[in-house]
This record gives sequence, C-alpha cells and structure tokens, in this order.
Amino acid sequence: MNGPESRGFTLIEVLMALTVFGLIAGLSYAALGTAGNGFEILNKVRLTQEKSGWVAKQLRSDIRYLTAAPHKSRVKAAQQPGANQLTPLRIRNDNRGDVEFDQLWLLVREPGRQSISQVHYYIDEDSGHLMRESRLLLARNQVEPMRWDFGKIDSWSVEIWDRQGNWRQDWNFGEQAFVWPKAVRVTMKTSNGNEITGQRQWWMPVLVGSEL
Repeated sequence: MNGPESRGFTLIEVLMALTVFGLIAGLSYAALGTAGNGFEILNKVRLTQEKSGWVAKQLRSDIRYLTAAPHKSRVKAAQQPGANQLTPLRIRNDNRGDVEFDQLWLLVREPGRQSISQVHYYIDEDSGHLMRESRLLLARNQVEPMRWDFGKIDSWSVEIWDRQGNWRQDWNFGEQAFVWPKAVRVTMKTSNGNEITGQRQWWMPVLVGSEL
C-alpha cells in the first residue's frame, strides 16, 4: 500500500495547473507587448528630439556667425548668375498646403575655415531629408559642397522678422541694397502618413549687421 508521500497529481489538478499557467503566460505576453510598443514609441520620440536638437544647434551657430560678403570683385570667379548669392541671408518660400519646402541661404564665417561659406538649407525631395550644404565662396565651381543630412523632415518653413516688426516669407533683394532682418523663425514638422506627429519652432535673433 502506497503512503501519502507517493501520491501523484490527478488529471483535474494537471488541467487546472495548465489553465492557470496559460492565463499567466497570456497576461505576461500582453503586458510585454504593450511595454515593447511603449519602448518603440519612446525610442522614436528620443530620435526625433535628438534630430531637432542637432538642427537647432547648427542653425543657431550659423545665425551667430552670419556675415556680409566681401566686395563683389573678390568673389567674381566663384559667383553664380544673380547678385542674390552675395546677400548674407535670403529665403525662398514654397508652400504646398499643410507642408512647406522653404529654402534658406546664409553667408557664414564658419569657425575653423579661412573664408566665408555659403550655407544652404533645404528638403531633398527625392529622399525627404533635410539637408545642409556648405561651400566656400572662393572655391572653384567643381568643388563639391560639404553636406549634412538631418534625416526625414516633412515640412520646413522659414520666416523673417523685418525692421517694421512683420513676419515675412520673402527676403530677396536682387540688385537692391540688402537690409538686415531682426530675427529668423524656423518651423520644422514631422508626420506619420497624413498626420503631423511633431513640430518644433525656433526664433533666432540676428544680432549683427545694419542696412548696407
């Protein structure tokens, strides 16, 4: 006769244990799945914040070192058609409904470089990435500009605060004398399909220069 210590599990006890184990496993999987989605969302937010931080840091640096061009005769060989290339700052507005593909050109005396650079911000429409190109004014036309890729951006808007206190989407002077603005406002948007998921805006005062 077997004693109590040798008694095994009954079929009902095994089925109950399997049921409880299944419930625990199901709840754990659901919790881990939610946590995984949460981590994925947090990672996307972190990457977006880092990307916008890089853009803001570079923009502030470029605005800080904004400068007037040297005399036209010194850059005649490097100048492309149109006097706009020699203005310290100009923008081109490209509004497409809820999204904008503005372009920004700056003349910058970048730290560590001997000459003035022309800096160009724009969205590459093939990749949808925000690009920054920098090219020395005195460089030969065959010299490729230095490029920075800030990643995918869905909308890039640039506005100028003029001396009368108005925000303007145009700042092109052609042959006219250039006028220094008071500030630059940039708005950057990212989206997920048709829905805007993030927006950052920076106001950057122009602390140098006067009417030329």
